[in-house]
Amino acid sequence: MRCRAIVVGLLLCLPALSTGQEAKKWPIPSREAQARIEKLLYELYKDDFMKAEKDAVLRGRLAQTLLFEGKETKDDAAGRYVLFSKAHALAAQAGAVETALQAADELASGFLIPAGTIFQMKIKMLQQAGDADGAPAAAYQSVIDRTLAILEDTLDADDYPSSLALIDATEKSAKKLKSIVLYTSMVKKRDEIGRLQKEFARWQPFADTLAKDSKDPEATAEMGKYHALIKGNWERGLPMLSRGTKSALRKLAEADLAGPDTQGDRRIVALGWYNFATSETTDASMKTHSFLRAFHWYQENLADATDKDRVLLESKLQEISALLPAEYRIGEIKSELKKIDMPSGPVYGCAFSPDAKRFITTGYDGNLHLFNAKTYKEVRLFDGHAGKVWTVAFSADGKRAVSGGFDNTVRLWDLSAGKAVKIFDGSRDYVRSVAISTDGNWILSGGDDRTVRLFNVSTGKEQRSMTGHDHTVWCVALSRDGKRALSASLDKTARLWDVEKGEPLKVLTGHTDTVLCVAFTPDGRHAVTGSSDKTLHLWDLTTGKTVQKFEGSAGYIQSVAVSPDGRRILSAGADNVVRLWDAQTGKELRKLEGHRDQVWHVVFSRDGRLAISSGQDNTVRVWTGSR
Repeated sequence: MRCRAIVVGLLLCLPALSTGQEAKKWPIPSREAQARIEKLLYELYKDDFMKAEKDAVLRGRLAQTLLFEGKETKDDAAGRYVLFSKAHALAAQAGAVETALQAADELASGFLIPAGTIFQMKIKMLQQAGDADGAPAAAYQSVIDRTLAILEDTLDADDYPSSLALIDATEKSAKKLKSIVLYTSMVKKRDEIGRLQKEFARWQPFADTLAKDSKDPEATAEMGKYHALIKGNWERGLPMLSRGTKSALRKLAEADLAGPDTQGDRRIVALGWYNFATSETTDASMKTHSFLRAFHWYQENLADATDKDRVLLESKLQEISALLPAEYRIGEIKSELKKIDMPSGPVYGCAFSPDAKRFITTGYDGNLHLFNAKTYKEVRLFDGHAGKVWTVAFSADGKRAVSGGFDNTVRLWDLSAGKAVKIFDGSRDYVRSVAISTDGNWILSGGDDRTVRLFNVSTGKEQRSMTGHDHTVWCVALSRDGKRALSASLDKTARLWDVEKGEPLKVLTGHTDTVLCVAFTPDGRHAVTGSSDKTLHLWDLTTGKTVQKFEGSAGYIQSVAVSPDGRRILSAGADNVVRLWDAQTGKELRKLEGHRDQVWHVVFSRDGRLAISSGQDNTVRVWTGSR
């Protein structure tokens, strides 16, 4: 490749734009101006263009060079436009997805090009990359990752032709990778998109009406049904339902949107969605998401329910689960959705955001890594701990995260600002586990100093310490109301604590070796522990007795997670396997294999339809129940 300075110097000799225009978007240059730049480029890069015609690798390299030159060309619109356009075209032909996308983004940010045009450029590029022969496997995988990410945007925009075009690109890449599982899942996704496309045809007239009159009550109500009850987008659909024509559904949406915070109010909303789902007049296509909404509100009542109510609630949750299609059932994790390699080393902690759109990992490198759960791309790195970071948890609002590490500190992070806003000192050894209260006011930690500590988020000070374990506290958990805590220790016990008083309520004994993990069940009345004795125990926290024992693991159990309805338990450990258990029977339902070394942590998403695990094998794996 020729020296960058030659191209930059040549382009700078062309007529420049007026001062101060660099910050604005330029109009697309005239054909004459583009032709002049193209001629210069072909003169400079004649040999490179000739070689690139026969070699995809050289084509990709030339695309990278032109992309770089475009960024360096600051004050010539035609130069930048042609360089980015050629870089995009060459990268697309070479299957160099990331380079092509960067070039398209540069065009979008610098020129007055309709967003739809850029969008179609990206789709066409991904189709080309999927068609390319002889590209490395990583290129096809990149096509798949990017198409699936953009697919979510096309579906959100109800752009079904583009969605199908992206599925086509993904299918082609899956064939090139010889991935039967992925190809089959895309065929299923194509069918789902086809169904949504047919559904949208019914609502298209209402969408057109809203485009003309955003306050039309009938169109608002109908599009609210479409977004909430057909697509499951409650954030968008529920406000529309609450502003639609007066009806029982509007009243139900208003009650839901108000965020009921008492047992009675939550029960009314849950029953409302359940009755809507089971009504003979409700369209079959709306039943699934109605059931899921009812499930959500019944589940919200579990934490503070009486014994009598809890039995009724659990019965209702099981009934709804049985009525849902298999791919929507809570906690039914079946297969690996994505493996993310972490070059930085072993991954110790992981956590989903409440909306499951992001996840955080921590590990050997001492950093926190925030990922986009659609693209599986890292979007931010948080640096601050002086040593390994063993544990992480999201706040209930998804705006903050708390971590604990081998520098003996607990840190609270503002995820938007990208920095630690509080550092909690007081631990005298490694911090192994952290939890944050639902209201975000308290942080619980446990570690090698054998102490459970409660920190006040507002003051940044330690509120109280809870002592009693005579060995490392490996794991802690907080009840939903923040009044009780659990701790698991290498002293072979787990303990239930009164958080306000700092006193132990129960000592859970029964494991024959160290207890490495503990979790509350959704009703707050039971706990699950895992041990190096290779068993799980389900405890009644009222009696302090084991009510179920789970056997079958071939190694230490280092992490447990309970599904949002309490029916399923995930465990992970030293046998490199994630296992799904039936909480009532104690039976192992399935093994989730893929990790090649011990698994340190596993957790459900808040809706129970995804799970994530992190391991010593330098990977994070996302698991799903939809395949």
